[in-house]
Amino acid sequence: MTLSSWTAPNRPSLLLTALVGVALAGCSGDDSGGTDSTTTATTMATATATMTATSTTTATTTATTTATSETSTSAGTNVSTMTDSDTGTDTDTDTDTTTTGGPVCYAEPVEGDPSLIVEEVASGFDRPLLVVGDPSDPERLFVVEQGGHVKILEPGMTQAPAEDFLLVDVKNAVPATIGPEQGLLGFAFHPDYPADPRVYVNYNPAGGGPTPTYVDEFKVDPNDPNKVDPNSRRTVIAIHQPAGNHNGGMITFGPDGYLYIGMGDGGGSNDAFKTGRDSKVLLAKVLRIDVEPDGIPDSTVACTDCPVLDGFDYTIPADNPFVGMDGIRPEIWARGVRNPWRMDFDRETGWLYMADVGQGQWEEISIAQSSADYGWSDMEGNHCFGGNMCDESAAPNGVNADGLTAPIAEYIHEQGRCSVTGGYVYRGCEVPAWDGRYFYGDYCTGELFGLSWDGASVTDLGLVADTGHNLFGSGTDGYGRVYFTTVEINQFKEPVEGRIIRLSPAL
Repeated sequence: MTLSSWTAPNRPSLLLTALVGVALAGCSGDDSGGTDSTTTATTMATATATMTATSTTTATTTATTTATSETSTSAGTNVSTMTDSDTGTDTDTDTDTTTTGGPVCYAEPVEGDPSLIVEEVASGFDRPLLVVGDPSDPERLFVVEQGGHVKILEPGMTQAPAEDFLLVDVKNAVPATIGPEQGLLGFAFHPDYPADPRVYVNYNPAGGGPTPTYVDEFKVDPNDPNKVDPNSRRTVIAIHQPAGNHNGGMITFGPDGYLYIGMGDGGGSNDAFKTGRDSKVLLAKVLRIDVEPDGIPDSTVACTDCPVLDGFDYTIPADNPFVGMDGIRPEIWARGVRNPWRMDFDRETGWLYMADVGQGQWEEISIAQSSADYGWSDMEGNHCFGGNMCDESAAPNGVNADGLTAPIAEYIHEQGRCSVTGGYVYRGCEVPAWDGRYFYGDYCTGELFGLSWDGASVTDLGLVADTGHNLFGSGTDGYGRVYFTTVEINQFKEPVEGRIIRLSPAL
C-alpha cells in the first residue's frame, strides 16, 4: 500500500479545493478573544466527500544510503509504541559520515513508497509543542513544554525526564489557567552551536493580563552542558501583546544566520487590533533580525496605543526588504499573517514552510518569502474575508492582482477540523521516496497530511495518518526525521498527557 493510497480507518475522506494540496481546518468562533486551538471541541462531524489533488507533479527524491541498522518495535498500521533502543545504530557521528558529510543512515533504506505509521517515542510531557534536534547529536532531542520547561530526551528514553535544560517563568503556567496561546512557545539553537553555546526562547513572561512576547538569549552553563546558566539571560527583543491569543511564537534561524520570528495579529477575532494591514507594527508579521546587539538600545511599539518596551538590543539586517522605507518597520520580512503557529526552513532547499491558523473557515500552508504579503485580514487563505473585495484567482504561491501571495495549500473547517499544526519537511535517509515531502496536521482531528512543493506546483499527498490525538506541535531531529507532539484534552478542557510521536514507514 502506498502513501498516497492509504486511508485512515473510520475517517471520512476530504474535499479539497483546486488550490489546496491538503485539507486542514482552522479554529472558528474566537469572537470573545478566545483561542484558536486548545478550546475547540474535538467532536468529529460526519461528512463524506471526495479527495482531489491539485497537481500531478511528482517530487524528485534523492537519498544517501550508507547504512547501519536501527531496531525498533512496531505493530499495526496506525499508531504503535516503540522504544528507541537503537541497539544496532552506530552513534559515532563525528567520524562516520555519508559522502555528503552528514551522519550515517540510521536504518536500512526502504525501497518504494511505503505507507506511513506514527510511533510513540516518549510520553509524560506537559503540553509539548516543539521538538528540536541537538545540533551535536542527531539522536538527542530537546522538547519544549508550554509551561516553561525545555527538557532533554536522551536516546532510549521513553518518559519525560524530571530535570530541565532550561526553565522560564511564563504567563499562567498551570494548565487549568494558562492562556492556550501564551507561555513558552519557541526555542532555537544559535546557528554555530555548540561552538557558540547560545540558545533562544520565545515566551510570554508571568504577569497580569496579556503579557508581551519576549525573545531571550541564554548561554549553556560552562560547567554543565545539560543546563543553561540562568544568570546569562539577555532580552533580544520584546513586543507588546494587546490580547492573550494569536501570539505566534515560532522562532528559527535561517540559512543566512538571522533569526526569524512568527508574530500573530495580537489576538481577539476578525483582526480586532487592525494589525494585519498595518506595516507600522510588528504584529501579524514574520520578522527577521540579527541577534547580535548593535549597541543601540531598541524600542518596539507593537500598536499605536500600546506602551513602549525598552532596554533590549538587536541589529536589523541591512538587506531586510523594507529597510529605509517610510511607514513600515525595518524588522519586517513578510506580512499579512494571522497566527503563524509553526515554521520550518527546509534544510535542503532553504524554503520556509509556514502554517498560518485561520479565523473561521480556512487554514493555510505558505512558502514564506521576503517582502511577500499573505493577505490577512483582506483574505483568509485564498478567499476574501470580512466582506472585502479581492482577487481569488492566484495559483499556489502566486501573487494576485492586489499584490497578495496565495498559499500553496489550504483546507476548510469541516469534519471536525479546526486548526492547522504546521510540521516539517522529511529529510531522513530511511525512506528515499519521502525526501522533500512536507507533513502537517490538524489540532482537533489528529489527522496528518502531506504535500510536495517543487517551486512551481504542489502535489497533494492527502491524508497520510490518523494519530487519534490532538496535534499540538512538531519538530525534527538531526537525521531529518519528522516528529509531532500530541496532547489529550480532559473533561475540564485542559491539555494533558503530552506525547512525542515520529513518522515512520510501515514495514
